Amino acid sequence: MQELKLDKIDKKLLSYIFHNFRTPITQIAKKRRISREQAEYRIKKYEKSGLIDKYLAGINLHALGYDKNYIIKLRVKNPQIKKLAEINNLKNILIFTRIFCYGQWDYMISIFTKDKKNILELISYLYELWKHELLDYEILEPIETHYFPLKIFGKIEHDKTLSYTESKPIILDDLDKKILYILAKNANIKIVELAHKVKSKIETINYRLKRIEKNMILGYRIFLNLDVIGYNLTLMNIKMNNLSKLFQNKLLVYAKQRDRVHAFSLNIGKFNTMFQIIYKHPEELKREINKIKETFAENLIEYELVDIEKELGPKMLPDVF
Repeated sequence: MQELKLDKIDKKLLSYIFHNFRTPITQIAKKRRISREQAEYRIKKYEKSGLIDKYLAGINLHALGYDKNYIIKLRVKNPQIKKLAEINNLKNILIFTRIFCYGQWDYMISIFTKDKKNILELISYLYELWKHELLDYEILEPIETHYFPLKIFGKIEHDKTLSYTESKPIILDDLDKKILYILAKNANIKIVELAHKVKSKIETINYRLKRIEKNMILGYRIFLNLDVIGYNLTLMNIKMNNLSKLFQNKLLVYAKQRDRVHAFSLNIGKFNTMFQIIYKHPEELKREINKIKETFAENLIEYELVDIEKELGPKMLPDVF
């Protein structure tokens, strides 16, 4: 794949639309100090090249009763990305992300479920899927996960962090559910098209969408195909000997401030901390790892690195909810 070259305008534009793509194009162009035509042309270029893979709505799954989140790491005899694509939702289990990786683990999947007992059903399903090829697995339970703005291209004007944490259930009517379901498929859909799909007035959809964004949508972000611009992702899973409130805050502040940290989570399991590192050259990854080790030297017991080769587009919502 030929790498897409980005200039300064591209980087500033991508950093802004990463979380703000639903902003009217005239406002996007004004923010980046370019013409509307130029903004439209460049965004279409990102879509055509495959850099923009999907427009995502971060839906508050906890509020839908899917309040149990688990990450399952798998090692198999013959890892194939097409086999990973065969992992589908089960009843009351949302397969949120599916990741093809290399190193100690071959696959990672992140799931949301209504009941922790469902995890046994999923493990049974995975054994049936791989039969005798499933060699080992490990389960982590994220307590909170934070997805940060696209910081690699420079200064971010506003904090648009998407945080998955515990919240109370929310009751939705049928129209709310229809709107959410459509946004889960394509969060960049225009209001006019959304109104047409749900057979409702534009004024009604505007009102409902504002209410849904306040109560059910944690934020928006673009799912990027980083291969197109030559970037990579690696997870640094860490076992820390301290998870006091003060230390948790120190970890989160560090993650927010570092340009190369793309996401962060606190977990229950062998590794209770995770930093997702985005980088272009191996030297950048090495520097970030060393900085983490240096900053948390007194608390870091052990760590593992999981290199991500391909992440299949996230599924933001269960088929039935």
